[in-house]
Amino acid sequence: MIDPQSTSDTIFALDIGTRTVIGIVGCMEGKNFKILAQELAEHEGRSMFDGQIHDIPRVAEVVAQIKAGLEKKTGLALDKVAVAAAGRSLKTIRCHAEMEHDENREIDQMDIRSLELSALRQAHRELEGENAADYYCVGYCVITYTLDDMPVTNLLGHRAGKIGAEIVATFLPVSVVNSLYSVLHRVNLEPVHLTLEPIAAIDVAIPPSFRMLNLALVDIGAGTSDIAITRDGSIVAYGMVPMAGDEITEPIMEQLLVEFNEAEKIKKALGTGEQISYTDILGITNCITREQALEIINPPVDKLAGAISASILDLNGGIPPKSVFCIGGGAQTPGLTKKLAEHLQLDQQRVVIRDRSFLRNFVFEGDDFLSGPEGVTAVGIATVALTRLGYEFMTVRVNGSEYKIFNTRNINVSQVLGLVKFDPRHLICKNGRDLRFTLNKKEHTVFGELGRPARIYVGNREANLQTPVRDGDDILVIKAVDGADATARVEDFLPEKRTLDLLINGIEITWPVRALLNGTEAGPAAPVKPGDSLEIVNQPTIGEILKWRGINTTRGEIYINGQKATTRDTVADGDVIEVHAAEKIMNNGQPPGIKVTVNGEEIIIPQREAIFVDIFNHVKINTSDSGGTMVMRLNGARARYTDPVHNGDRIDLYWESSASDPKPAGGSG
Repeated sequence: MIDPQSTSDTIFALDIGTRTVIGIVGCMEGKNFKILAQELAEHEGRSMFDGQIHDIPRVAEVVAQIKAGLEKKTGLALDKVAVAAAGRSLKTIRCHAEMEHDENREIDQMDIRSLELSALRQAHRELEGENAADYYCVGYCVITYTLDDMPVTNLLGHRAGKIGAEIVATFLPVSVVNSLYSVLHRVNLEPVHLTLEPIAAIDVAIPPSFRMLNLALVDIGAGTSDIAITRDGSIVAYGMVPMAGDEITEPIMEQLLVEFNEAEKIKKALGTGEQISYTDILGITNCITREQALEIINPPVDKLAGAISASILDLNGGIPPKSVFCIGGGAQTPGLTKKLAEHLQLDQQRVVIRDRSFLRNFVFEGDDFLSGPEGVTAVGIATVALTRLGYEFMTVRVNGSEYKIFNTRNINVSQVLGLVKFDPRHLICKNGRDLRFTLNKKEHTVFGELGRPARIYVGNREANLQTPVRDGDDILVIKAVDGADATARVEDFLPEKRTLDLLINGIEITWPVRALLNGTEAGPAAPVKPGDSLEIVNQPTIGEILKWRGINTTRGEIYINGQKATTRDTVADGDVIEVHAAEKIMNNGQPPGIKVTVNGEEIIIPQREAIFVDIFNHVKINTSDSGGTMVMRLNGARARYTDPVHNGDRIDLYWESSASDPKPAGGSG
């Protein structure tokens, strides 16, 4: 009897096989797994085929027998159990997914999660193409990541325009798990951990330190042969062949006319002696030699070895592995390992049977009647349950839809979204594309709108992809929203005041600000596109202004706000421009100032209004012949300095004295 207080980490594990059910109770003792008790029972009839439960009540009877035997040996009340599903129903999908990434931003954990979810979604799509059954993902492992098509071990912190991941995802139909759970429910056992038989087997048969090598594990049971391949430190593929020990038993039945259980006894006796006695269905007792029996099973053994070898080669890229480890009761079939070696073109020493004696960190002090290869998987089921969190069904709601998922006790939001086929593209937002063009001969960028990332809530509390999820939780995912691409129109770059008010030779004019888009004048509503050249002309030169007004400056001088200037100088709003002695060019039929005649010469006063004294700003006074009185006449009459001057007026300026004739006092200046 075992003290329950000393076995707080005790685990009850069941390996429910096609022909037998094996139960063990064990616990961790330091680094070692110690078996405290074990039981084996055979199905009385063929209640399971190819690893699949067909007769739930009869399988439950055998499980109840195992449970009762272990409870008697240990003194423990066993109400929780770890189990494994056969590879008969396992689906594996290996797929690759890629995502674009902003190369100016470091890759973060959400990017990696989204990439893996994208790969998992791709695996779901490929599975749906093969089978319409309702499968659930029970786990996946990343084979490799890629960074701009270059393999890396970890994407975190890198920068790239494209990231990728290759995964192996495993799927199981809900019907398989339901049948297992139905059996356990009938005998009052609660499943605390569910794994896959090949996963459990490889966990103990090929330790992680061996997995750098290209190895194959084959678990040959009665109904199925489960296969796992290792390479480069990880498990890279799982497979299953729907053939195993029963394929050897059935030809014995046909050849010797015996029922199934009797044929099983003959098969098991092949390793015990030369003469094998049996009773056929007619009740007649007969004998057969070992050699005769081997001749009967030789064709099906060769067929089984060929099927397993073909699957190994298919999973391993068409090349044989370095070695093959065989476990399971069917591995002991005479001649099977030899034929596997022949089919794989390996030395016979490279195809071996692994029993419990090869297991590391394993202890059993009693009579180990399961010391052979048939007892390995049960140990793996137990150790996986103790060292990893188990798989189980739970019900969650995602955006109002209810899902029954099959996953671990520490499942998080990321894993749930992967299982319910949530599109990972809804988690990551993209910023709108920037608009790059040339503005006034300089590179200019209008930035796209920032995207709004997804928001996640679990039970009305804000969460993230790593937030744990429990049975019955409500998950709300508000999808990410991409930012709008940048757009622009010419008017976005025009100044607030779109005109320049100027005074030219006393005349007020208004200069409109202009926009040149790719060299052509464009209106305010014209769109600006990537690569365009936009020039806003809001500081024109004096030359442009005067040409626009029709003023010829080839023989004049130019002043801006009283300062001498050139035609290349630019003007600003409110500037006063004067062009002295400029030659008039008609502009829309209107002169640019007041035209008068002074001593017979035409003079233009660049003002709208002028008085007589303004004339002296535009004529040169001859002082060398003065000696008299200045006479000023406007249209023949004596003029005063304040008399207004109008367009077309005639002005006379001369010196008058009593001793001489009048002399002109001025001319054009």
